[in-house]
Amino acid sequence: MRMVLLASAMLVLPGTVFAQVLATVDDAQLTWDDVLYMIGGEQNVPYLGITSEASAVEVLQSWVREEILVRAAKSSGLETDPEVQHLLEQAERQILLEAYMSELVAGLQPSQLEIENYVDEWLSTYRKSAHVRHIVVDNLNLANSILARVRAGSDFASLAEEYSMGPSSANGGDLGWITRGQSGFMAFDEAAFRLGEGEVSDVVETGAGYHIIKVVETEPLSPEPTLDEIKQVVAMELTQVMQEEAIMAKVEELEVNHEVNLYPERLLEQL
Repeated sequence: MRMVLLASAMLVLPGTVFAQVLATVDDAQLTWDDVLYMIGGEQNVPYLGITSEASAVEVLQSWVREEILVRAAKSSGLETDPEVQHLLEQAERQILLEAYMSELVAGLQPSQLEIENYVDEWLSTYRKSAHVRHIVVDNLNLANSILARVRAGSDFASLAEEYSMGPSSANGGDLGWITRGQSGFMAFDEAAFRLGEGEVSDVVETGAGYHIIKVVETEPLSPEPTLDEIKQVVAMELTQVMQEEAIMAKVEELEVNHEVNLYPERLLEQL
């Protein structure tokens, strides 16, 4: 955890005086508030490993060394290097994106009643695991065409190898054994875990594309998860869905204010 101070030193702004100063380099100051921010809060203080004055000095020196190196990098003109500028722009883009999305979803969570109602309907699906194969494509018409071939008796694994996107295609679409919440998409899980052994789903849309799901076999979970454990998973899944819906609704609201052009054929030419 001490290395967190090294990795996070650039977050400390010169002249910040939120608390008693712990260390300085020229006009840059490190305060206790800065340390707490770097390590993610007071709950992580024990991981600093400060048990003596010597270990306290070591932690503070790590920040000092980092600050000196950052200043040297700036003095060398690295900030004007095109590659460094590109990296800084990408970092800024990611920070802004994450901060904005965090604001959009702040406070979103399902009610206890919503959790309990969902558990009542889907309880049995949280008490088994399933060996699953899937085919995922980015075109609904193609997905429907593949599904028709599956229904007509074509080999599922062969179709997955031929058409499916992603790493599982090389293994016939085999995702192995999964439980509820592992796929990352509630719609996928709901479709997969309502299937019996050997059954194939209709086309299921998620943020990853259009899926056709086949359950190879199922078995009960051992040990069986408790009701409280299941409710925790459900709360997590419902929260994720609510957040995704809020973000997509905002994107659709904002998109009308922008001129958007897509050139997929140009992308394909590069592949």
